[in-house]
Amino acid sequence: MKINPKELVKMIDVSLLQSVNTEADIQYLIEMTKKYQFICDFALPCYSQTLVEAFKDEDIMVGAPVGFPTGAELTEVKVFQARTLYEIGCDEFDMVMNIGWLKSKQFGKVTKDIQAVYQIIAGKPLKVIVEAMYLTEEELIDACKIVMNSGAEFIKTGTGWASKPTEIRHVEIMAKVIQGRIKLKAAGGIRDYETLCKMHELGVSRFGLSLSSGIKIVEEALLKQ
Repeated sequence: MKINPKELVKMIDVSLLQSVNTEADIQYLIEMTKKYQFICDFALPCYSQTLVEAFKDEDIMVGAPVGFPTGAELTEVKVFQARTLYEIGCDEFDMVMNIGWLKSKQFGKVTKDIQAVYQIIAGKPLKVIVEAMYLTEEELIDACKIVMNSGAEFIKTGTGWASKPTEIRHVEIMAKVIQGRIKLKAAGGIRDYETLCKMHELGVSRFGLSLSSGIKIVEEALLKQ
């Protein structure tokens, strides 16, 4: 199923989230986001204020990475980070689940970690990243159930920092479990238009892409019109 490019860009969050990204890189991110009108931008927290100022008169949101990329910070640290980025003016919050706690079946701790962040952002959208590529099918199902009951608006497949990509099978499992009760965002190693369209057909409504992949996929979509 083809996706109209104007609709496509409103499904794509683009990011530059590497520790080596410079101020010049972020300015390029801003320039390309305005050119293509992607729905949301992510950069590491030291650049969040720059993004907020750049898009204050634009219909473009600024995303806040919380507990990125490990998810293993103390809950209090995640809460402080979320509160600070909320006060800066970020619009959406993508937090990394504590994957070690999940694998240890410490589900109560995982739930409280998510809910603590959810409570501090005062109703702004929360996306919880589960790093599906590191989970067994059973663990992925457990992760979906936890996120569904946490208050989060989205469950998200990955950070993009994993050594393995998000696969179609991950999306299939997650879509089957959540049954449309929360939204699904796919991220991590999605680099072509065909894969994106397949995931969209399975129920993915938002995609997290590197800036280069986002541009490449939109250009592919324009060629297929």
